[in-house]
Amino acid sequence: MSRREIWQQIYQRFDVYEYVTSARWRADRPLSPARKIVEILSTPFASDTRILVTGTIGTGKTTELLRVAEARANHEFVVFLDLARHFDRLGRIEGLQHVSQWEVCFLVGLALHRTAEDKLGFPFPRDMLKDLEQTWTGLARASGTPQPVQLDLGKLAKAIVTAGAAIVGGPAAAMGVGAGTAAEALRATWNLPMGAASVRIPDDDEQVKTMLNNVNRVIAEIQSRHRPVLLVIDGLDRIRDIERARELFVESDVLGRLACRVVLSGPFALRHHPTASAVPRFQFQPLVNEPVIDQHDPTRPGPGVPFFTELFLRRTEDLDGAALIAQPLLDRLAFYSGGRSRDFVKMIRMIGQEAWQADVDAATEEIVDSVIDQERRLLETGLHRGHIDVLEAVMRDPDHRLPKDDLVWELLTLSRLLPYPDHSEWFYPHPLLTRHLLSRTGSTS
Repeated sequence: MSRREIWQQIYQRFDVYEYVTSARWRADRPLSPARKIVEILSTPFASDTRILVTGTIGTGKTTELLRVAEARANHEFVVFLDLARHFDRLGRIEGLQHVSQWEVCFLVGLALHRTAEDKLGFPFPRDMLKDLEQTWTGLARASGTPQPVQLDLGKLAKAIVTAGAAIVGGPAAAMGVGAGTAAEALRATWNLPMGAASVRIPDDDEQVKTMLNNVNRVIAEIQSRHRPVLLVIDGLDRIRDIERARELFVESDVLGRLACRVVLSGPFALRHHPTASAVPRFQFQPLVNEPVIDQHDPTRPGPGVPFFTELFLRRTEDLDGAALIAQPLLDRLAFYSGGRSRDFVKMIRMIGQEAWQADVDAATEEIVDSVIDQERRLLETGLHRGHIDVLEAVMRDPDHRLPKDDLVWELLTLSRLLPYPDHSEWFYPHPLLTRHLLSRTGSTS
């Protein structure tokens, strides 16, 4: 009997762009900061908690942030604002690279307003949205942001993409109000350009202060009539430029002055930049890549490989996943994922597609090697001699530390160079790059 229906389910279940809302599908990560963050939020002095979760894109931060949101759903009014998905559905994902502190603050205000009205059913004072509207208009004019002919924040608030929204009901409600919003409907409704400012407005500008005060009024209204607010912001980790990261987190503390508990994902490059120690109010909690390679012999698998077996088996328990992809092939995929959840999930999905096309009972070595090679070629794209020199330098260093080179930040942000945990973090090129590109030129000993 053909297993095509099962391979189709594998393809659907391993979608890197969908949230893992079922706790049964999540593999436990001993190195995740989620447990520590929940413990911090549980302390009696957590009202001013500000936590910045860092990690390379694709390492699983969204899943761990959802863990935190669900764990605190019965204690705080949790609002999960997914900026990356919001910008993506607007068709303006590149605008996230240029987003200003006052724009993030504005989106927070809309998300809070919309989620409270939808989940709690109480109306806010009428002037609250009007004040937000007037402040946005003033800041848009001062920053050179194009303005729409007509502005209806009531409609825009309903279009905000709140991936977890208010997770009042725990895990079952994790998709929230806005996760199912069609991208077409969102683009038709949302008429505000974001990340389009031509002039930077500093924190001490009176209109920026007014924006922050207006959003804090919304927070105060919810906290006085319901319970403390926990704001979880995902997506700012997509910011690649270290200067933009500095502007948002070092030269501005608007996000740190939101009058509630805040947990957000931030740009990875910021963590390894000397200015990280100057970020006000926030404490860092890193999410590291699983150590799928051995620090002392990077040609051998490391202790993080079994995590990916658990990840696969949890999502395929009812499909007899162990019979679909043999353990040695799973281990190979885990190794070449570089310890990044997104890379592993993407390769499993690709295997589902190729196995369906071949109509096989189980994944073959040829299918797995084909998928790995496709990803290898993709990762090699665009690397020049300068990139290769940096990667080789990291390979030759016995301790695998970062060399002094400006290209380091680019390689880290683009996940060609990966951090791994130890007493101090160490680094190594993505294993896909050592498969061919670097194996002939750099030492792997």
